[in-house]
Amino acid sequence: MKKVTFLFSLLALGFICFAQQTPTAANDAAKKTVTKHVQNPAAWACPKCFKITKDGGTCADDNTAKVQLGTYYCAHCMKATGNKPGKCGTCGAATTQMTRKLCAQHAAAPLKKAA
Repeated sequence: MKKVTFLFSLLALGFICFAQQTPTAANDAAKKTVTKHVQNPAAWACPKCFKITKDGGTCADDNTAKVQLGTYYCAHCMKATGNKPGKCGTCGAATTQMTRKLCAQHAAAPLKKAA
């Protein structure tokens, strides 16, 4: 009877040891979470002239508050609104994300003059 009890306890211990989750399975679950990275948290851009600089504050050319790259801003009232898309709390217009691509598009487009 002692041998049967010993073998049964050894078998139960084996099941308990191999039933635990392996570290690689835990790492795979952690890798599946999507993280959103800010393009360059140290860069700022003017929402009017779209010049990119390393310091925040106001733009020297337009006297407009700069917006940090990767954040959303209101193109209507030129105010930064946050890290999530949505509507501006001041004027209710849709927000746009300030990115290097957006700045390059606006800087490359020539200004149209009225004839």
